[in-house]
Amino acid sequence: MDEGKRLTKWLRRLRGTAEFVYIASLCGSVAMLVVAFIPRSPVVLALPTTLLTGLDRIGGVATGVVVYPMGEVVFEVTDPTLAQRMLYLATILPGLLLVADIARRLARLLKSAQDTDPFTTQTVRELTLVAKITAFGGLAVYAVGNVAMWLLASTMLDSGARVDPVQSPVGWLAVGFIFAAFAQLIARGVAMRTELDTVI
Repeated sequence: MDEGKRLTKWLRRLRGTAEFVYIASLCGSVAMLVVAFIPRSPVVLALPTTLLTGLDRIGGVATGVVVYPMGEVVFEVTDPTLAQRMLYLATILPGLLLVADIARRLARLLKSAQDTDPFTTQTVRELTLVAKITAFGGLAVYAVGNVAMWLLASTMLDSGARVDPVQSPVGWLAVGFIFAAFAQLIARGVAMRTELDTVI
């Protein structure tokens, strides 16, 4: 009985966390969207030092300290155009929306597990869907974010050069794989229960 109460408590906490992440991500998305339409709202981007000049004249550092040649320097556009603000939004908003969708689906799964039997084929299907959304959605977020960053950087550099992708979709793919693995574990549990029921 104590074990059941403990599991119920953990499910409730996990569901609460998922709902919090969902709401926070949605609020962040709305805030970013509103700010993007405000004139002179900040547009910030880290540009690679390899595309910059005059770094040897930066003051305020001790002798022998230089800007890392393979690093980045963060710049802000003081009076960004609407296009620049939209490009900046595109580097952030898709990721927030994807996190919100994943958290919403997980909260619903945890509620179902709390209320009924979690070891069902429906749970397997839902968790597999979350895994696919995480992996393929993560790849889409990576692509959109990098294209937007590439275009935004071209408007910030005199040379019009584009920056190379700095993010990686590996994190999204790894989380998607973890969800898929959990789905298969539950599928195995469902199959074993069915086999046991036929024996009994």
